[in-house]
Amino acid sequence: MPDNYFKNENDARAAVTAIYSPMRGQGGIYDCYVETYLMLSNLAADDMGLRRSDLEVVEKFIWNSTTNAVTKHYSDWIKHVSRATLLMDDLQRTPMNDKRKQEFVAEVQCARGQYMFFLYDFYGTAGVVMDPAILRDPGNEVILERMPKNDFVNLIEKDLKESAAVLPERYAGPDFGRFTKGTAYAILAKLYLQEKRWNDAEQVCREILKLGYELQPSYASVFAVENEKNKEVIWAVSCLSEGGDGNTWMTHVVPPNYPLKNTLIQRWNVHSTPWRFYDKYEKGDNRLKSLIGEFKYLPAGATDSVLATRYNYEHLKNGAIPIKYPEDPKQTSEKAGNDKVIYRYSDVLLELAEAINEQNGPTPEAIGYVEQIRKRVGLPNSIPASATAGKDAFSDFILDERGRELFCEGHRRRDLIRHNKFISTAHQEGYISAQSYMVLFPLPQNILDESKGKIKQNPGY
Repeated sequence: MPDNYFKNENDARAAVTAIYSPMRGQGGIYDCYVETYLMLSNLAADDMGLRRSDLEVVEKFIWNSTTNAVTKHYSDWIKHVSRATLLMDDLQRTPMNDKRKQEFVAEVQCARGQYMFFLYDFYGTAGVVMDPAILRDPGNEVILERMPKNDFVNLIEKDLKESAAVLPERYAGPDFGRFTKGTAYAILAKLYLQEKRWNDAEQVCREILKLGYELQPSYASVFAVENEKNKEVIWAVSCLSEGGDGNTWMTHVVPPNYPLKNTLIQRWNVHSTPWRFYDKYEKGDNRLKSLIGEFKYLPAGATDSVLATRYNYEHLKNGAIPIKYPEDPKQTSEKAGNDKVIYRYSDVLLELAEAINEQNGPTPEAIGYVEQIRKRVGLPNSIPASATAGKDAFSDFILDERGRELFCEGHRRRDLIRHNKFISTAHQEGYISAQSYMVLFPLPQNILDESKGKIKQNPGY
């Protein structure tokens, strides 16, 4: 690529915007279709199930090293890391305002850190090239061994810390949806939690608390199309009800007969939330207005409404309806305009409570952060004394509260793994095929073959 490929800031901006492409649209990382990062994370956990067989290999823990749905992301994310590395180098050589240049570089560096975090989350470590000169050599066929764990974690940490130091606290107008300081910190906090670096996680969460985020008055409003860009959202994928970047969540979950004001919304009824998870909620929890366990509807030709429950309605037999995103009145097909909320402030409050508890037990401060979450959903002063009797009890309670607060947002699999309950929870769901090594997915076989033994498969596969 010529040194003068990007001639000005407009060229640079277009190239940086393209780094978000894999996160958007149909089949993107955060899309609601099966086989995406978001849906694999949901289906492998206990807060989402399938009503059809598209991806039951994941839901039922019967995947193996030849299951393309779980192996294919490894190669894609390595390519995204390489593209980010090259783009950062191109940006450094582009004539433009230096401050804006460094913000663009930081934006791409944050994306690179997130892609590497995805790799770490699903597969463990990987072999990634961080030297643009090596990537630019067409005669250099690079096959790297997977990095040692500490080295790979250090790379992720470096990218996120360096980008957080440069990125602005927020963007306005058409730039909403670009990575900010809060985004970088939010990903970094998740890395520290998985590594059980509790003090580091605590400090990063406290940095996020300084950035002006706040809980919304109502839970459902966080995800409503009318309340986009609200102060609880740290980062979201912008969506339109028309075009390729729509949000298909409502279409994926809503069953026939469910009463919607907008009758043009398509109904595929693919996903549900298992009853075992639903029953973790307390009576009076306002989040149950977004996780529907029963509803009244008027059958065709009837004059009286009927109460649909898990016992008498076919589409509720497997679980409740996770209506994470309220309906978009302008939706005319499968695509809604609700922005996809990826990182938000309530998540950080619960992470901070967990990090404090792991170091010092259930302190009043840690309890207070969980209390903020529960007060918002109509459960003030309702944490039982048994839950705050000690560190382990409060840890279990926080895990449950994270499930109730963040259901179907893609965090539950990681949370269960961190608490060493991923496999035991699968067994409780009846999936006895779940084995301890399945906390990681397998690498694709073609990558192993091409490496001629240089790259090793994850143990167990």
